[in-house]
Amino acid sequence: ISNGPGDPTMAKETVENLKEVLKRGEKGKVKPIFGICLGNQLLALAAGAKSGKLPFGNRGQNQPVVNRVTQECFITPQNHGYQVLDDTLPKGWSPLFTNINDGSNEGIMHESKPYFTAQFHPEAQGGPTDTEYLFNIFLEAIRTKSSTLHVPKVHQDHKKANVKKVLLLGSGGLSIGQAGEFDYSGSQAIKALKEEGK
Repeated sequence: ISNGPGDPTMAKETVENLKEVLKRGEKGKVKPIFGICLGNQLLALAAGAKSGKLPFGNRGQNQPVVNRVTQECFITPQNHGYQVLDDTLPKGWSPLFTNINDGSNEGIMHESKPYFTAQFHPEAQGGPTDTEYLFNIFLEAIRTKSSTLHVPKVHQDHKKANVKKVLLLGSGGLSIGQAGEFDYSGSQAIKALKEEGK
């Protein structure tokens, strides 16, 4: 289910069509579903959940999300002003991704069928590609005619780099009224290195 602009509650006909697809799935005619951005909201509405407007919207190339199944964090490109309200998801559905910045929903999944979504843009080639693996999950569900969804841990074999030295560049001295974003980033990097024992 593709992305698109606007309020998902305005796409009544699409939501009704998706309800029919979900009903066929209940009768054993399961087809994998993968929704992106507006597709996340439309599938949630078809399942019986509600959506709502975000106070400011989530926009940008570096929005962090956490996979609620594997607890892995990913950097994602986003551009949306609406969200699925987690507490309205019906039985059998659960959040798949959560935005780390504001706690809003970033994807849902059915707990026993191959239906899942991403509110962010895994297809965005102009931004991070951390979540391209979602297409592999979807294609595998189609190939195997799977009636369930398997969400694997992406970085199972991730090995820690043996870093010996790190060069941090700061912005130099600040005067009153100047922004200190670079100094803040540098201090966060130093903190992370200390936590790693470097």
